[in-house]
Formats: sequence, structure tokens, C-alpha cells
Amino acid sequence: MSFSDFDDQTSDFCQGPSALDASAPNSTKILSPSPRVLIIHHERETQLMLAEYLQADGYEVSTAKGWDTAFEQLQQRPIDLVILDLAISQQSGGNLLQQLLGLCPTMRVVMVCDHCSLEDAVEAMKQGVVDFVQEPHGYLQRPFDSDRIQAVVAEALKHPLPAAALSNDYDELMALARYAAQQCDFDQARQLIGEALKLAPERPEGLTLLGQITEHLGDCREALKLYRAAYGLDPTYQPARENLDRAAFGQGKLRPRFDR
Repeated sequence: MSFSDFDDQTSDFCQGPSALDASAPNSTKILSPSPRVLIIHHERETQLMLAEYLQADGYEVSTAKGWDTAFEQLQQRPIDLVILDLAISQQSGGNLLQQLLGLCPTMRVVMVCDHCSLEDAVEAMKQGVVDFVQEPHGYLQRPFDSDRIQAVVAEALKHPLPAAALSNDYDELMALARYAAQQCDFDQARQLIGEALKLAPERPEGLTLLGQITEHLGDCREALKLYRAAYGLDPTYQPARENLDRAAFGQGKLRPRFDR
């Protein structure tokens, strides 16, 4: 049974312009923010070079020379992907990667190095690194190819996270899904919600968050079905009722929030 199989008693709701309909009068097209990339590298020239490549491809880029600065930035705002210098990770006792993934479990990590062994690369991938880029030997000013870096980052951002496959805790999966939704990583959020629903299909949080994502992307009618289904599972779950009322009677003036 699909979500669209639920009886639709909301045909008169949400008849205002879709948030994604750029042709509707006085409407604003909602675009997902640019993915945020943090470059952690000990060489300033390499930081600037990688930042230049990624900014040219539409990413929002920040840089850090070490763990302390990187940690401050990670506390201030969500980061979608980190480009991590292997040398810094090793200088930090070899546990910087684990700290990064522990702090931000839905964040992707791409490792870079100038001299590393195959064992280093394999170990990094085992710990959760999505990809590994080695700086070519014998370079003068441009050790990285811009097309290669842009392709690696774009592919890494699509990479499914091991948390969705490994976690067997409903609340943990839902927390990760909310975090992904807050970053507008809706594909990842839906995957995590799907894993959570397999564990506890009787709980309303997954359908509610799925409705919020669906509404945010402009399909209010389908979102209302999801809110109604969540409310039907548990009429005491207040967020389902609140989102149903807001979406049904708010005429699109208020957008869904992903923090509850």
C-alpha cells in the first residue's frame, strides 16, 4: 500500500500557489541552499586552491588549518562535506576522523594527501571516508585538477551513509533524518526515514517528517495525506496535528520546520 492509497478528504486544502511554481503570481521559487564544504588542510595555498575550484562549481566553502578551528566552524553551522588533510588527521593522534563523524554523522568526508600508502587509504575508507584523493607528485603550482575535485565532491555528496544500513535504533535514525532535512539533503533524509519505518511502522514521527519534506518540496496535497496518516497512527502526537492544521489552513504562509 502506498501513501497515496489513504482516503483524501483534503481536496479543498492548500489551493494557493505551490512554493516551487515559479510562474505563479507573487510566488518565490524555493531553492535548496548550496552544499557547504569545509576544507581542513595545513597548507594555505591548497586551501585557497580547493576553495576556488569548489566555489566556481556553486559550493559554499570555508577553510581551517587545524582541528580547533574546524571544530568551531562545525559547531556554528551544519557542514555537508569535509575535505580532510590526512597529515592533520594523523597529527591529531589518528582520531580526528572519528571525532568528525561522531560530531556530524551525516557528513561526508573526502581525504587528501601528498604522500600516503595504500594501507593509509584502505584504513581511511574503513573508518568512513567516502573517497581518497592523492596529490600528484612533481607539481609546481596546481597539484589538483579542478574537474577531478568537482567530480569527487559531487559524487561524495550522493554517497549513501553507513548509518542508514547499520543503525537499528529508531530514534537515532529519526535524529539523523531531521539533521539531513535541516541541511536540505532530502534524499538522505528519506532513506533514513525509510529505515526507521521498517523498525517501527506504528510510530508517527517518520510519516510526519516525510510529510514536512514533501510539503517543503511543493506537494502539499501529498503532504496532507502523510500528516493525516501520522495522526491516525497516534492522535496524541502533537506535531502531526500541528502540521496538519498549519498545512491545511495556513494557505502556504508558514513553511514546515524540521526540528520536531
